[in-house]
Amino acid sequence: MFKTIVVAIDGSAPSQHALDTASKLAVTFDADLHLVHSPQIETTMIAVGYSVMDVPITPERIAEAGASVMDAALASAKDAGCTKVNSTIGSGDATDDILDAAKLNDADLIVMGRRGLGSIASVLMGSVSQKVAHGASCSVLTVN
Repeated sequence: MFKTIVVAIDGSAPSQHALDTASKLAVTFDADLHLVHSPQIETTMIAVGYSVMDVPITPERIAEAGASVMDAALASAKDAGCTKVNSTIGSGDATDDILDAAKLNDADLIVMGRRGLGSIASVLMGSVSQKVAHGASCSVLTVN
């Protein structure tokens, strides 16, 4: 039924539930599992005297932030019995990264948490899961 499953990872509890669900489906259908993580780093401001300096976000900081989340997710998928697992750590908008991974991997299914780490931003801009469901050309399963 499913040959390729993309799962969105952000380190939240709903994201872990999505990974658990996607892993079970991948094992059941002997499907490829593709993990996608888009690190979202908050900018840091440092007060120096009477002025404030912004600490820049570098590609290195993005890579470091994403690596620990992805390493844990890969270990979890392998512990669940998934043998065909690969991953992408994006550096842009989470919605775009997920949809791009689904398209590049010809995914049959995208699995993601209904809510993730960006719940405050979603009030203003809409949730990633809503945007993915709207923009996906394959089935999308959201879990709590």
